[in-house]
Amino acid sequence: MPLTNLVQAVRPVPITICTVAKASSPAARAMASEWRDKLQRYVSVEEVCVKPNPKNVKDPLLAVQHEGERTLAALPNDAYVVLLDERGKALTSPGLAALLTRASSDGSPRLAFLVGGPHGHHASVRARADISIRLSDMVLNHQVAHVVLLEQLYRAWTILKGSPYHH
Repeated sequence: MPLTNLVQAVRPVPITICTVAKASSPAARAMASEWRDKLQRYVSVEEVCVKPNPKNVKDPLLAVQHEGERTLAALPNDAYVVLLDERGKALTSPGLAALLTRASSDGSPRLAFLVGGPHGHHASVRARADISIRLSDMVLNHQVAHVVLLEQLYRAWTILKGSPYHH
C-alpha cells in the first residue's frame, strides 16, 4: 500500500501499553521516555507495569497465570487489545499505521498493547486479544520490545500525518 494512501485525518485513539516486567535499566528507561515523549505529540499514552511472578511461585505456568490475572485486571474493558507475541502476525510499519487507522475508524475508545513476561502470555490474555502481532521474528527482551513498540507507534503516526520521518 503506498504511503500516500495512509496519510489522512485519523482520530487519535488513546494507547495503553501494559508490560509484564521488572524495573528497566536506566538506559532503557531513557530510550523509552524519549520515544514516549515523541509519540505523545500525536496521541495520549498510558503505561502500566505488571510485576512478573507476583506471588513468587516456583512453577512458571502458575507465574504466567498470575501475571495474566493482573494484566487482565489492568486492561480497560473497552480496549482493542493488541498482543505482542513472537508467533503473532508480521506487520510492516505502514501495516501498523493501518491498524491504528482501523481502530480509529471502527470507533475503538482505546488501544491496549500487551508485552508479556519472560514466559509469555497466559491463555486467558491470548483469548482477550483482538489481534496478535510480532515486532520481530526473534524473541526480544521486554525492555527492547517496549522501546521498539514505542518507536514503531511513533513511526506509524508520522506515516499517518505525512511526516518525513518514515522514508
